[in-house]
Amino acid sequence: MALKIPENLTQQAYRHIRDEIILGKLDGRQHLTENFFAERFGISKSPVREALNRLESEGLITIVPRRGAFVAELSVQDIEEIFELREALESMVVRNVLLDKKSLARMRSAVMSAKQFREENDKTNYIRADAAFHITLVESSSNTRLRKILENMRNQMLIVRTRTFELSSHTSVKQHLSILEALEAGNHDRAANLMAEHIRTVRARLVNHLQQPDRAHALPEEVHA
Repeated sequence: MALKIPENLTQQAYRHIRDEIILGKLDGRQHLTENFFAERFGISKSPVREALNRLESEGLITIVPRRGAFVAELSVQDIEEIFELREALESMVVRNVLLDKKSLARMRSAVMSAKQFREENDKTNYIRADAAFHITLVESSSNTRLRKILENMRNQMLIVRTRTFELSSHTSVKQHLSILEALEAGNHDRAANLMAEHIRTVRARLVNHLQQPDRAHALPEEVHA
């Protein structure tokens, strides 16, 4: 699978590896070496190395000296802790955020796109549209530290995004629309409560799924809110 030349090679390698992690094509048992990706993409090891370093900084992989990189593994406790923090922090963002017309329009576009991609069973683009809704909200916050914390958690959750597509995408679009309508009406308290409910719903379904006996060790093998 040779990569096209016009785009920056590091960015291309980063995007391809990141998408494969999100879609579950790479898991925690595989050694992700520079040689493997360089040969596969038909490029030198240098851009691959830079791409892997970027993925490590985002918490998606762990690089082990002389062994290579591995997709990061999240335990059920990790997921519960991340969602608990997201519920508190994103609700805070929604309650205090000031959104202009352009931001509200971007959020509505994200909701409509997610609805379309859900109907088409297009997981990759659904995940991007779903994330765009949350990203627009968070980036509109004036609290730079809060934005950074939520960005780091969002990157970690990419590892389980495909699973949440199966478990909750059928309700997430409706929940996002309700949050948006409350924000458009200027009712930030209602929007914050709806956001908390939305994140709790996704968390409960994901944790319940992972706690099933036949799913106990499935997290690294499968690759939203």
